[in-house]
Parts: sequence; structure tokens; C-alpha cells
Amino acid sequence: PSAVNTSDNKKALSRDKFVNYVATQDMGSRRSTFSNLSPKLNALVSRWKRGVYRAHQRGDITPIRDDRGPVVREIAIPQTFLKETEVDRLVDDYLAGFTVRALAQKYEIHRGTVSKHLTRRGVVRRTPGLDIDDAAEAVQLHRGGSSMRAISRTLGVDRKVVRASLVRAGILSAA
Repeated sequence: PSAVNTSDNKKALSRDKFVNYVATQDMGSRRSTFSNLSPKLNALVSRWKRGVYRAHQRGDITPIRDDRGPVVREIAIPQTFLKETEVDRLVDDYLAGFTVRALAQKYEIHRGTVSKHLTRRGVVRRTPGLDIDDAAEAVQLHRGGSSMRAISRTLGVDRKVVRASLVRAGILSAA
């Protein structure tokens, strides 16, 4: 029994020494040493340190409102609204063969906006790739010994489009 008491005393002394050592040492951030915070709590701490929750950073001016709702103070990105005549020209240009990307650059709007205008007008969208005549020409050029790069330059399309049409025609394997 005396050996057990001595062992318990040694454990108690060593624990006390450790606690005193920790109390006297500057160990930096004890948060990172002794705990793993949840991601939500990490986000909260990070925001708090950046000052997101300081009251003086919030706008103390009440937002301007009218009968339609709050008024936007400043537009971050200027918007381009097309008139009906411009949308008509956009549709005509698309039907004439312009790509969506080219139309977006021409009218200075986003590609998605071009697509929405075309959808609203009921325009049947072109599928990417070569039409039947261009695909037949690609097959003839390939059989004549032209490389896919040369065919793509001749037809004005990407090399991957040429390869896909050659695979559909059974000239190349899909793998």
C-alpha cells in the first residue's frame, strides 16, 4: 500500500509541475494548441477579427425607398439594355451565321443575355459542331491526307469539332 501512495504522490507532483509550467510559459495561441474549432466557429472568429461585426462599419443611413421598393445607390457594373430594334438585329445576325460569342462582343452584352434574347424570340439554336456539308468536306479532306489541324483551319472550327465529326462518320475510333 505504501508503494501505491508513493506512486499517487509522484503523479500528483508531476501534474502540479506540468500545470505550473504551462502557467508560466508563453505558448502563443492556446486556441490552436488545445482545441479544434468547428468550421462555423472558425468563420465567426475570422469575421470578428476582420471587424465585420463592428457597428460603425454598417451604414447608419436608412436606404432610400419609393413605392417600388429600395432604390439602388450605385450600379457596380453598368447594364446594357437592348431596344426592340436591336434585339431584332441580334436575331437576324444570329440567323445569318454569327456565333453567340461574336454577338455578345458586337452588342456589348453577356453571352447568357444573347441566349435569353434568342430563346424569348423562339429562335432554334444551332448545335455546336459541323453541319452535314462541312462534315462531308472534313471526311474528304481527311481521306485526302490532311491533318485535323489543317481541316480545322480550312473550316474555321476547333480541332476537337473536326475530330468529333470524324468519329461520328466512323473514320476514327472514339477512344
